[in-house]
Amino acid sequence: MNKKRISFCACNAGFEYVKERIDKEFPEHETTVNKCIGACDKCSWDFIARVDGELIVSESKESLYENIKLILKK
Repeated sequence: MNKKRISFCACNAGFEYVKERIDKEFPEHETTVNKCIGACDKCSWDFIARVDGELIVSESKESLYENIKLILKK
């Protein structure tokens, strides 16, 4: 399995929920919270994270979690 790095923006709503679930269910992957992940145009409107540098954008915190989970299970 390839260890993935998941980065969350500290200003993005709902990141705590997603990070907590990822940390609990996928502890082998690294999660970080940054001041900014370079997607400010999306951060105010959507739920976002980066997985190994790739921006993941979702309409809800639950769908963000599900989208990240799909990537981690590959």
